[in-house]
Amino acid sequence: MTHEMATAIFHRLGQVDLFFSNDSTGQIWRKFVEPDFATTVLANADPMIVQSIRDSFQEGTSSCNPASCRMWYIPTILPDGWTVYAFDMLRKRIIVLDPAIGPFGYSNRRVSMHEFVSNKLHAALFTCLQSFFSSWHCESGHWGRTFPIIIRETIEKEQTGLCATFFAWNYDGDKLQTPLNKDTLASHRSLMIYELMRMQGNQTPVANDALEAVKVSFTAL
Repeated sequence: MTHEMATAIFHRLGQVDLFFSNDSTGQIWRKFVEPDFATTVLANADPMIVQSIRDSFQEGTSSCNPASCRMWYIPTILPDGWTVYAFDMLRKRIIVLDPAIGPFGYSNRRVSMHEFVSNKLHAALFTCLQSFFSSWHCESGHWGRTFPIIIRETIEKEQTGLCATFFAWNYDGDKLQTPLNKDTLASHRSLMIYELMRMQGNQTPVANDALEAVKVSFTAL
């Protein structure tokens, strides 16, 4: 999955969450940070000066309070595929969701790589949070990490981006609400296509019958 496609998908997932938070008195439980953030941080650039990142953090803050948000999902493209780093503000831990490991677990080398990446993301994330939100409450010190093995199938490199969107959409802080297998991943792919077609601000005309055809492909599974 390209960086641009992942950015569009995570932007749309954020729109969906904000829509369903309209009746929750300004509270949201998760926030999707678009991939520009991790890419900028890992390039040793300042994310605070990138307008798309500022917009991503502040989107929806007029109606929802980010300080109420427990889970912050940061999708990151690495040399061998995509990973999602889930920052759990309640338990002060970083959950590494790496589809490339499949059912085999993390090698020492891969753990070290994720520690390096997540340390950089952690520092940059809290710099942004404390700058953008005066009501921010969670401290940045004394955080831990977990490396769960949450899939039982081998994932090809070209599927890691789709898996990253699956993890971010379905991981509730403890487990996947929907188990990942070939069927659920295929259904999720159709769901993402459907949601991209419905993105707010998308000016491309899409025929209703095309939308319904895509919708049927994932609701039937």
